[in-house]
Amino acid sequence: MKKRILFYIGLIYVGLTVSSCSDFLQKDPPSSPSESIFWQKKSDFDYALTACYSSIIDNGFTSDMGPCFDNLTDNALCQFDDGWYGKTKTMIMGDIYSTTDGFVSGVFNGSFKAISRCNLFMDKLNAYEGTDISDTDRTYMIAQVKALRAYFYHWLFFCYKEVPVFTNFLSLEEQYQPKASRKEIYDQIMKDFSEAAAALNDATYMDAPGRFTKGACYAYMARVEMFNAYSDDNGIPTGIAKPEAMKKVIEYCENVKGYALDKSLRTAFIESQQMSSTEMIFSARYAAPDLTNSANVAYCAWSCTMIQRNLVDAYECTDGKAWGESPLTVPVNEDLLTSPAADKAAVRAEREKLFINRDARMSASIIPSTVYRFPELPGYPDNAVIYDSEPGFTGFGVFRFIQPFTADEKPYNSIVGADFNLMRYAHVLLMLAEAENEANGPTAKAYDAINQVRVRAGQPELPQSLTKEQLRDRIRKEWRIETVLEGWRYFQLKQWNELKNVPVIVAQEKLYTVAAKYEDRFMFWPIPQAEIDKANGLLVQDPAYK
Repeated sequence: MKKRILFYIGLIYVGLTVSSCSDFLQKDPPSSPSESIFWQKKSDFDYALTACYSSIIDNGFTSDMGPCFDNLTDNALCQFDDGWYGKTKTMIMGDIYSTTDGFVSGVFNGSFKAISRCNLFMDKLNAYEGTDISDTDRTYMIAQVKALRAYFYHWLFFCYKEVPVFTNFLSLEEQYQPKASRKEIYDQIMKDFSEAAAALNDATYMDAPGRFTKGACYAYMARVEMFNAYSDDNGIPTGIAKPEAMKKVIEYCENVKGYALDKSLRTAFIESQQMSSTEMIFSARYAAPDLTNSANVAYCAWSCTMIQRNLVDAYECTDGKAWGESPLTVPVNEDLLTSPAADKAAVRAEREKLFINRDARMSASIIPSTVYRFPELPGYPDNAVIYDSEPGFTGFGVFRFIQPFTADEKPYNSIVGADFNLMRYAHVLLMLAEAENEANGPTAKAYDAINQVRVRAGQPELPQSLTKEQLRDRIRKEWRIETVLEGWRYFQLKQWNELKNVPVIVAQEKLYTVAAKYEDRFMFWPIPQAEIDKANGLLVQDPAYK
């Protein structure tokens, strides 16, 4: 939580300039002037607002590093354990301490850095007396920055038990503050999102790519309220939903207007198609060739994140029945799949049998071999994406973020401009289905919301004869399949109080084994020790980590 003024004045120009929503992140950055000559005209505030948004990219743990959160679940695991990949291998083995880097320290430090940028912006704008910023522009800017502040606080709320809350830029003498309660953090998040939503219009992603809209604010209010709905009076997740809180989730979801599911499962993830997506609500905004979306590098060609067989088996067959139970199941030779001495081509062919007659989201998200083609993408009929190596020792790799290439392009490219989805309309529909079922039972509204998501994927509608408990189970399964590698499952397992029930992971490659370990204290992470040491007693550690 280093709040050094010069540091932020220098960083405030990391983002690229913006003159309107439509050209967000499209121009080159200026040099970084001193504070004495900045904050003098509207264009300075335009630059600074974009710099606030660039925090989403700078703080990669909440954007392009998002898929690594799946390494902390039964979806995937990580074969590289440096801080760039969140130290997820270390964390899954239970080595979570105040000195652990990666996610444990990165989310804390990155979020507070971003919050300080937002606070500095609002302090400067509130003090600005120039006449070149209209009341409309001023209202818009403040709303954007409040939404951003809430966005970063919601990450802190999900990851740490208690953290400081401050709404103005702090001097060096003030930089460390005592922690606020869970309720105070929640109240500030919802206040900021609510005020931002009231000031913004019902624009879509196509209208304002990478910017907060009224719908995006309501969608995040629903997500935060959903997390809080499963918590006790002290804000600690219990897995038991509070119906009244779920009714608020329903209200927020129904205020997300103007969006619809894309017809294709891939539109929202393909750079050339994202600006025509009706489904995208909010994203980390990238602009090629200036920025690299490292999700395409880190999770695909480099095989950082490896898909677990547990996830593969979770996909239904096309008749809506579980793999292994459905008559459409194509049997596989399990001994061959796990044999280290078997021919690679034979193993790959056997592994590919698992993808036959399965939910279309399976082949849209994960890869069974080194070669995979892009079906149903206009302009890419014969294109293939080719890995340089096997997808990892689990035998399955990430496909979701791989971009298609035309025949005259190289089949691998580390520089892409695809935005990283942080909120989609599919997420809103599943939140609506879950909240409606928890608040009112298996109603037509709940079925309609989940079935929209299923039918888009080509899966049959759920039978409207399920009990509340049965529909709850199906909704949670749907969440897992629909949001693979988008960073949602870890936090859902947390809110459902299911982290302790994640199956033990045993994955072997040559000389090491990864085995999941869970303790109750892992529900939340410790405050980074470096910040505790600098706070002169004002910032204290979570008692679970003392």
